[in-house]
Amino acid sequence: MYEVLFSLIAVFFVNTWWIFLTIIFFFLWRSFYLYWIQDKFWSSLEWAALEITLPEEVTKTPKAMETALEAMFALYDAPNFKEKWFDGKVLFHYSFEIVGIGGEGIHIYIILPSTHIQLVRTAIYSQYPEAEIQEVDRGKLKEVGDYIKKVPPDVPNEEYDLWGTDLRLLKPDPYPIRTYTFWQREEFREERSVDPLATIFEFLSSLKEGEHFWIQILARPITNERSWKEDGEKLAAKIMGRKPKTTPGILEPLYISKMPEDIVRVLIEGEPIPERIPGEEEASEATLFKLTPGESETIKAIEENIAKQPYEVNVRFLYIARRDVFFKPQVSSFFGHFSQFGSANLNSLVADSTKTKAFPWFFEKRRLYHKQRKLYRYYIARRFPWHRPPYVLSSAELATIFHFPSYQEVPVPGIRRVEQKKGGPPQFLPVE
Repeated sequence: MYEVLFSLIAVFFVNTWWIFLTIIFFFLWRSFYLYWIQDKFWSSLEWAALEITLPEEVTKTPKAMETALEAMFALYDAPNFKEKWFDGKVLFHYSFEIVGIGGEGIHIYIILPSTHIQLVRTAIYSQYPEAEIQEVDRGKLKEVGDYIKKVPPDVPNEEYDLWGTDLRLLKPDPYPIRTYTFWQREEFREERSVDPLATIFEFLSSLKEGEHFWIQILARPITNERSWKEDGEKLAAKIMGRKPKTTPGILEPLYISKMPEDIVRVLIEGEPIPERIPGEEEASEATLFKLTPGESETIKAIEENIAKQPYEVNVRFLYIARRDVFFKPQVSSFFGHFSQFGSANLNSLVADSTKTKAFPWFFEKRRLYHKQRKLYRYYIARRFPWHRPPYVLSSAELATIFHFPSYQEVPVPGIRRVEQKKGGPPQFLPVE
């Protein structure tokens, strides 16, 4: 019997192999086609680099940056079928970049399509009217950024070394990282600094001459591309012990949709005929009273997080320095400062597999060099990782890791700030 079955299967594959081969080639062709046409589309765009000079006095909390990011959400423009498959159009994104250069100071940039400069200017000035926004560069995406030109384009080389990585979320996306509201609690009020970026800016201001530390936050607004909100609702329901919400079928009101399950239990397993009582799903509500304080806090954080506007995000950093001053413990120091955004019962940002480290194996140095070059190319091209989809952060989470701190909370000398306040024109000017 088995011989006959195997022979039939063999005959089937011999006569239909070309169908499977066609399907495989179709998906390969589609991937290559999309890559080619999207690369052609990116090459046709013009990008701009805006450098932000912070005001001396920032009296607002990171909530102001969250409001600005909600206004910048207008960048969202999902391509339709024709735009995607014939024009290669994809969702635009921002690149928020914090750059520390030893001996020069700290710079803050926003890289964006040149067609959206006015949108970003308006969003930032509405919250930070004393800031200065200057366009410092314009061109192709991988060529934009004056600070990139301050290191050789072939790093790592004999003069410069490089270490870097992408960061990923430790838990599913709906779990939020620790946001700025954590530092606004009462126990932090008496502290000198309650800004979560204080330690990172202190670190960047301590770099020696010849050291470069680049932090890049890629973010693109999304809506229906990801089921982020639905995943968060299911996750909260799971923690509470509720059954996940499902779309009822046509026969659900009559409880007929459960009949096959009941028949199996009665005829095969010998169970008694169950009685379906409307509202039995609510029996799990009693588990709400069994939640621990940590679980209640997690559910509240998830629900607040998914109510915000979502961005697909990737955080990446590079440490580039001359070999005579290259100090690898700087990387560990940065991770220590960035770990403050993590929480045991919520989420954390940790190093991804793209980190420039090669396990002792064959061609170790060559593989390490290849990873360094790839990470550098992806940084200057402002591209999302090649090995996984980007994760989702809310506007509040994004504002926590990228905002404009005040001098009172982050009094480091390396941050460029507006020296004098802008003033309006004097009143009662003569009118011609």
